[in-house]
Amino acid sequence: MTATNDAPDPSAPAQDRWQHIEDRLAAIELRIRDQSTAALTTLDTHLARLDALRRRLATQPWPPQGPDTPGSPDRRPCPSA
Repeated sequence: MTATNDAPDPSAPAQDRWQHIEDRLAAIELRIRDQSTAALTTLDTHLARLDALRRRLATQPWPPQGPDTPGSPDRRPCPSA
């Protein structure tokens, strides 16, 4: 192999070149598997958060009623008004 890149040495036997290709493919497969697992974990996390939000919105009254709701009787006027 040369010192400047990951390409096989052209003077190496054919078996060595094929082995290099197989090694690179195995490394790519491992990287794809790792990245896919990470992506699926992230998706699962976001889907769980969305499901929790959906459940919370489905069980709360609409429109929301509380002291911070605009127009609610408990809302105090602004001090500058």
